[in-house]
Amino acid sequence: MTPQETILALTRHIRETVRPHLGAWHGRQISGTAASGDATFAIDDHAEEAIVSFIERERLSIAYYSEDKGLIEFGASPEAVLIIDPIDGTRPAAAGFESCVVSVAWADYTPGVTMGDVRCGCIGEIKGDDLFLAERGGGARWLGPDGRERPLRLLPITEIARAPLTYEVVARPFEWLGVVLAEIVNAAAMKGGCFLFNSTAYSLTRLLTGQLAAVLDVGNRILRDRPAARDRFVQLGFGRPIGLFTYDIAAAALIAAEAGAIVTDAHGRSFDDTPLLDTGEANLKSILAASTPELHESLLAAVDAGLARLTA
Repeated sequence: MTPQETILALTRHIRETVRPHLGAWHGRQISGTAASGDATFAIDDHAEEAIVSFIERERLSIAYYSEDKGLIEFGASPEAVLIIDPIDGTRPAAAGFESCVVSVAWADYTPGVTMGDVRCGCIGEIKGDDLFLAERGGGARWLGPDGRERPLRLLPITEIARAPLTYEVVARPFEWLGVVLAEIVNAAAMKGGCFLFNSTAYSLTRLLTGQLAAVLDVGNRILRDRPAARDRFVQLGFGRPIGLFTYDIAAAALIAAEAGAIVTDAHGRSFDDTPLLDTGEANLKSILAASTPELHESLLAAVDAGLARLTA
């Protein structure tokens, strides 16, 4: 199989394993703490088992990096590393909501591998059947439940006031998010819409479907710009700051960018130099993605203004 065929098959395998457990009470039980420090739910355990069973069945000589287990190698000289979030949106998945996906990215297994080294990515809806794929430099694709390709629908919206958007809140101090995002939410809520999905990968795919025009996670921007805020992040993360990790966006950021969206961190910087296999605090990320350059520029200016208000 080619790299893209491999990640597509793995995405489908994980999805079929996890789907029966959506919304089930046993799936909501906390089973431990992931390598990243985030909570692990019982439904995550089923997903991790699916990864191993697929790799062993296909006899792949690869390494994989997942939210729960960290880095695992199969074979003496792995040819690639898969960056996997078997359930991005575990909380929605446990509740049986639609905003949960399987995320798989492929990168060559080299020293110092970065986000810019991701060659291809695949996102699969868990409750639905749509799939989103991209190969670096080759564009993005959206496959419907029947396997047929659908046209990408990036919204040509340039104004915040008309932009449907989403933002992240898990373990981010909401009392500060409110200050930073106030201008954006107040402008967009009436004519655009503001949504909370608890899955960055799912949210980024909604740019391709035309359901969203922007995706924001400014938690780490607050943490970086206001070091004194760290204690509050540690408190909410039950011992360590929790935020956006590379496994959350390794596939989705590539797919959104290849579809034509503008994808950066909340400072406006590229992800290309970001270490791919590091879930340490120093490598926590923020994100600001938009369907048009004009909207991205306006949102970035509004985030800058929000941070200035918070500092004042």
